[in-house]
Amino acid sequence: MKRKNQIFIVLFFISIVLVILILMNKKSGIYPFKTPTASHNNSVVQENSEERLIPGSCTIFCISYNESVYMGNNEDWKNPLTYFWVKPAKEDEYGILYFGYDDFGPQGGVNEKGLAFDGNALPYIKVNSHPEKLQPSEAIVNYIIIKKCATVEEAIKMATSYDWGKIYSEKFAGQYLLADATGDAAVIGFGSNGELAVTRKPSGNGYIVSTNFNRVNPENRYGIYPCRRFNIASKMLENINKEEDLTPDFLASVLDAVHEDGRTIKTLYSNIFDLKNGIVYLYYMHNYKDVCKLNVNEIISRNNPPKRIKDIFPQNIPEERSDGNQNYSLKITLIVGWIILVIGSLILAFRKNFRHIPISGGKRVIWILLILLLGPIGLIFLTTNKNRNQVNK
Repeated sequence: MKRKNQIFIVLFFISIVLVILILMNKKSGIYPFKTPTASHNNSVVQENSEERLIPGSCTIFCISYNESVYMGNNEDWKNPLTYFWVKPAKEDEYGILYFGYDDFGPQGGVNEKGLAFDGNALPYIKVNSHPEKLQPSEAIVNYIIIKKCATVEEAIKMATSYDWGKIYSEKFAGQYLLADATGDAAVIGFGSNGELAVTRKPSGNGYIVSTNFNRVNPENRYGIYPCRRFNIASKMLENINKEEDLTPDFLASVLDAVHEDGRTIKTLYSNIFDLKNGIVYLYYMHNYKDVCKLNVNEIISRNNPPKRIKDIFPQNIPEERSDGNQNYSLKITLIVGWIILVIGSLILAFRKNFRHIPISGGKRVIWILLILLLGPIGLIFLTTNKNRNQVNK
């Protein structure tokens, strides 16, 4: 009877650990909450995502020179299930080509008029409420502005007409870069005073870069200020001194220079919006040799179902490059789980076995080493040996 009780205790303990491991794997797998600059239209998602925002992600820029206007973005995150999809035009609403993940919360996009947006994650900052302003029912930039506005000027005016405080529970964790076909661009976020703040691109020829520090309040940031990616992108864009130099290939080299390929965060896709001509140059898994060109108006007019980004690229781009984080998380989970099992086995061994088994110190050390090596299996051996000794007596 005692032997059955011991085995039951061990199996019960193992079951608890397995449940913990399953929950850990779900929590740290490839389905994290997205950054708060995504499309979520309530503050609950923002609050749950706070601990998941990881420094070193997403580089966005806009550059114009004479008649050429481009916006570039690296989407750096952990979820390899990336898609593009369409929100068709309606009366008084522009059609939109969106990019994002399998929850179809827009991370970025461009509408039929050439207004584009994308966002950077930042630590939370206080946002003042303005109940006298319009009360939005959905994400202000990702849904409202992008379907209603054609220019950055219109977007800024609309952004300031809304109350950002209530929908985001008086705190926000990001900033947006908006750009349009005229060459205008701006980063909108929040200053230290809790009010909406705008950083404009210089008019005419020039550029603006946005990474993971607040453009109007650099103390609100991830990592150092200014970050490596900001410096590299700015330096490369600064070298553009004639329109012939401003090409998609050159901008792809900028995105390549600042892409992420870490154990946790990777550049999952990159896009370059040719805002004058309505063309998207799309890249997958920081491979800048293979590019897919999407005509914005054609894609919007077709209104096809959402499509995996990887499905429009050659199959020779290794898929394992996108799931390194999943394998790493699994390894960490298994290691942590095994440590928990070993510690639990040692506790049970000392409380239930060693105090009842008259063995020498040397044999006890051997049993401890066996449990350290085999975990609960070693504990079962020890329990079986104890019961045999009791039977022999």
